[in-house]
Amino acid sequence: MRADTNGFISSARYVWSNRVTAIHDRHQGRRDAPGLRDRIAALPHPDDLPHDVTDQFPELLTPHVQGIRASASRGADRLRSRLLHDERELCARIHSESVRVAARYEELRDPAPAALARYGELIGVWRASAGVCRSRAAVLTHEANQRLARYWTAVLTSVHPLPEEGEFPSCGPHWLPGRVALDESWQHTDDWLRGDGGLLPSPAADRAGHPVTRALAVLDAEPVRGTGNGTPAGAGRGHG
Repeated sequence: MRADTNGFISSARYVWSNRVTAIHDRHQGRRDAPGLRDRIAALPHPDDLPHDVTDQFPELLTPHVQGIRASASRGADRLRSRLLHDERELCARIHSESVRVAARYEELRDPAPAALARYGELIGVWRASAGVCRSRAAVLTHEANQRLARYWTAVLTSVHPLPEEGEFPSCGPHWLPGRVALDESWQHTDDWLRGDGGLLPSPAADRAGHPVTRALAVLDAEPVRGTGNGTPAGAGRGHG
């Protein structure tokens, strides 16, 4: 079986759906090939391409490629929205406990190890849930890239040999115009706790003073209760 955002779907149904999608991607690749033939032949050499941009071949982002990318992006956004909805009570507890922890340690200078330990447990639960969500989103991007690979295989099979060029050097196993990847926010899921009810984190200017930021800093800096060796409470926890 394959995990879905709402539970499980039958493996047979998934295989059939995936087969139909694969046929569609290959068919669309063959249809788009004539219009892409000259564009591919005119691409610059890979060594001349910038390495700090997401899309190195913007001229090859056909409507089909953009549709696959948009579908993956919507799926990832739905997963994130579902996480924040399902864990709304946990997020509310983290917000309230963040205020208490920040006040006790920064303003009152009155350490409360037991309260900090409880706060650490809440953060641990959040990071575990966010990690599962990130894994599911990564599956979506992997499936989208599989679709792109089928599409571009059909395109290249249809256009080669290129006019007076032979096989273009960059059309190798890693050549995948429009490749899908999770955005940077998925590597910093703790930032979602700073949001004010939306998907995006709070403005950067307000992050340093946000109670969650301050409480997480305390959690990272304070020794673990009972260790006696000065190990930071955040060590080994990871940052979502």
